[in-house]
Amino acid sequence: MKLIAALGAGLVLSALGWGQLPEFIPLSQVQPGMTGYGLTVVAGEEISRFEVEVVAVLDEPGERNDFIVVRVWGEAIARSGGIAQGMSGSPVYLEGKLAGALSRAARWSAEPERPLGLVTPIEVMLPVLAEAQAGSPPILPPGKKEPRGQVPQELKFVAAPPTSPQPGVLYAWPIASPVMASGLSPRAGDLLWQGVDLGFEWHPVAELAWPGSLRLPGLAELGFSRLVQAPSGVQTPSAPLAPGAPVGVGLLSGDITLGALGTVTLVQDGAVLAFGHPFLFSGRTDYFLTSAYIFDTVAALDIPYKLGSLGPVQGTVVADRWAAVAGVMGQPPHPVGLEFLIHDEVRGLSTQVAVDMARERRLSALLYYISGLGATDRALDRIGPGTAMVRYTITGAGMPRPLSRRNVFLSTWDIARYLPWEAALVTQVLEYNEFSDPQLLEIELEASVSDQLLAVFITDLVVDGLEYHPGDTLRFLVEFQDWRGQSRDWTGEILIPPDVETPYLVLRAYGGPRPPEKGEAAPEITSLEELIEYIEDIPSYDTLTVELFALDPISDLMGEPWLYGIGEVSLTVGGVVYGEMSLIIPFDDLAD
Repeated sequence: MKLIAALGAGLVLSALGWGQLPEFIPLSQVQPGMTGYGLTVVAGEEISRFEVEVVAVLDEPGERNDFIVVRVWGEAIARSGGIAQGMSGSPVYLEGKLAGALSRAARWSAEPERPLGLVTPIEVMLPVLAEAQAGSPPILPPGKKEPRGQVPQELKFVAAPPTSPQPGVLYAWPIASPVMASGLSPRAGDLLWQGVDLGFEWHPVAELAWPGSLRLPGLAELGFSRLVQAPSGVQTPSAPLAPGAPVGVGLLSGDITLGALGTVTLVQDGAVLAFGHPFLFSGRTDYFLTSAYIFDTVAALDIPYKLGSLGPVQGTVVADRWAAVAGVMGQPPHPVGLEFLIHDEVRGLSTQVAVDMARERRLSALLYYISGLGATDRALDRIGPGTAMVRYTITGAGMPRPLSRRNVFLSTWDIARYLPWEAALVTQVLEYNEFSDPQLLEIELEASVSDQLLAVFITDLVVDGLEYHPGDTLRFLVEFQDWRGQSRDWTGEILIPPDVETPYLVLRAYGGPRPPEKGEAAPEITSLEELIEYIEDIPSYDTLTVELFALDPISDLMGEPWLYGIGEVSLTVGGVVYGEMSLIIPFDDLAD
């Protein structure tokens, strides 16, 4: 894959930010009226300075809601149109000492001339840095906890600036790190934002999914306020990760990139502290730590934001906590490799897309699906009907063997959405299986897509007798017709078990997998190996099956027929099978 090659350059760049810890000023020593400055990048690579004045200190019991309320001004703030998304993590210095990171924008009931912001105190961020360093955080001098200065009657956290502020209330909203994506098709980006429902068609694997997991929440539901599609393939310089410089926390890297932009607060001995607030609030993580480039800061009408792109991978983000994120430069992450090879039969073109996906179980299926849809849209360059032959293999360090599966999908409206669907569904089931962590390593998908509708329709089903007995051989004939083509016949036979007891039999011809009947027990799966085998054995959609069912005697007494399968034969027909035919067949289970 493409990920680790950039780390050599990252080590050189990271060396520029390594060194001894700067002097800190603890929250207990911060007083209203103190002045200082902050550092951030507004555009390009130049780190700009903005001015800071302390308005109040919110020093509440505990540390979660401890903040320094500041006014900010200067050319960087004026050019940005205020405190912008992407400034989170900007280091703030008071009396030449690091006080913390700008993390939220704020507003009083009466809007001040200079914008307000909240600074996350450095002492609550240092434990996150220590987690990345596998050490202990420095101990700052304690002090009496008490609010100081123009303290509001209430601090209220909101998602966006209020339209009707209440007197005495200080409203604060996160200058949430803007999420930047590149290489995705527009609709893949929309689904990334809105979420995906993998249950848009019945599938046996869906029955095994984690409760409620078929609905994959999008970034909007995870607390982000903006997704920006950045241009693809733009070569941008990579600034060193230093205080005030931009930094990225990545989820996808390679031909498709996805991650959030923020600002570096502190670099010490190869560990990077940033954001001043959580990213996904995931605790221990294995995300991509990247450099970043800021094209410009957009003074939007709602909330200003930095427009940029993620740069090369510099290391691994290992901690995502309430007060900050922290990473280690030069330490390679452990991604899941995604490979898509899609052949467009109409144009005779093949497209290969390679992506590294960060290990984040909650997002694996979503990130895989939108990556696959983006790759398919890139390969087909159209939205429309067609048939897709798909093969995929999923490997994992915790899996007893790779899972390999083939299937055929057809759509009269939009074939592209089906290509990554089943593999994403299986990925979700594997990630949340009850047996062991699959420790996914690679998911490879190869597909061939035609604009033809390769479908067959079942038109008739007949048998060779009028009544059957235990131990008989039932012979059948199925007629089916190709899409706008010729009719075909298939003959076969099914042995009736000698010990079956039922008042009648039901013979059914159908395509693909079928839902379980009420008389059948749920599949009993006791290991990851059995789960893999079960998934691999699910009939593909181009499988025509003729199956014989018996009636559960107990259900007949209840007035509702409960069937269970007693024998089947299948045939691969080269097209997705539609329609279903059933016969009720007299059966004498007392005959010799």
